[in-house]
Amino acid sequence: MGINSVISISRQFGSGGREVGRKLAEELKVPFYDSALITLAAEKSGMSKQVLENLDERATSRFLYTPPSSVPAFGHPSTSIYNMPLSDTLFLTQYEIIKQLADEGPAIFVGRCSDYILKDHPFHISLFIHASEEVRAHRIAEYENISNEEALANISKYDKERKKYHDYYATGTWGIACNYDLTINSGKLSIELSVELIKEFIAFVEKSRS
Repeated sequence: MGINSVISISRQFGSGGREVGRKLAEELKVPFYDSALITLAAEKSGMSKQVLENLDERATSRFLYTPPSSVPAFGHPSTSIYNMPLSDTLFLTQYEIIKQLADEGPAIFVGRCSDYILKDHPFHISLFIHASEEVRAHRIAEYENISNEEALANISKYDKERKKYHDYYATGTWGIACNYDLTINSGKLSIELSVELIKEFIAFVEKSRS
């Protein structure tokens, strides 16, 4: 199945969104970008990959820093970009990388405000993967070999961070269904069936474009 779409996947922590994206990319035979964006950002900016990993999908505190007027026009960074907090520099660098990669052809991007960055791309499809806390806690506890209580604490922590990051840098509230083309409850479907559903959705969307 060949596609011409660029796909952004936003996800709740523990929902399996990353795995859905990876399997979808494998089946569609298109590039998959998740943590690889950190490596590309480090290469482009010359900053430490380890430092960028610690900043990944974390917003600058509004109480410590007010973005300059040039920042909301993301994609047009000024020459003062490297005078910004590192988290803003990382975002703007990833912004440019995601836009460039999407212009090169079909691809799947996970997180990093890719739904916002690609919103004006003519072939963009945005997805949101979610599940109940119970399902997510079970998946996390098994994967990380931790207690259910620790898994629930991690869910609360990382979902808050992702929402704060998205709502700081992008327009549209993170996790609200009307801001995405398709939302999927991965707790109702397996990862494999979620991928199959998305493939069918992409096919219908691309058919409607012709």
